[in-house]
Amino acid sequence: MPNKKPRYNKNKIKKLKEKIRGIQNRPPQDRSKKPRSNLEIIFADLLDDLQIEYEIEKPLKYLQGYRYYDFYLIDYGILVEIDGDYWHGKVGKQTYVTMMQKKNDYTKNFLAKLRGYELIRIEEKKLLGDYDEIKENISIRVGKNNL
Repeated sequence: MPNKKPRYNKNKIKKLKEKIRGIQNRPPQDRSKKPRSNLEIIFADLLDDLQIEYEIEKPLKYLQGYRYYDFYLIDYGILVEIDGDYWHGKVGKQTYVTMMQKKNDYTKNFLAKLRGYELIRIEEKKLLGDYDEIKENISIRVGKNNL
C-alpha cells in the first residue's frame, strides 16, 4: 500500500478553526431595510395604531448563525412571527420548502423559549379575517386595553 499523505496538517487545521471562529463571531445582518410583505405591513400598522414600539427582524444567536423574527415588541419582551399561507403549507400540497419551513419554525419556537421570550405566531388567515380580534389580543397581552 502506498503511503498516503494526510489531507490535513496542523496549519490547515489551525486555519480551519480560525475560519469557524470568525463565522461564529460575526455580527447579525441588518435586515431591517429588506422589503416587507403585505402581511408584515398590515401588522406594523396595527402596532402603530396601538402605539407599541417594535423592532423589525430581531436576530437571536443560534449555533453558528442567527434566527430572525419578524417583530420584537421592545418594552414587552415579545417576539411575533407572521405565518403566511404559502410558506407554511396552507396552499396546495406540502413540499420540501414547507417542510423545511416547519423545521425552522420549531427551531425558532425552541430558541425563543430558551432565551426567555414570549413568541406569538399569527396566521395569514387570522390577520386578514379577524384583524380587530388580533388587535384586541395584542392590546391585552401588552396591557393596553384602551382601544
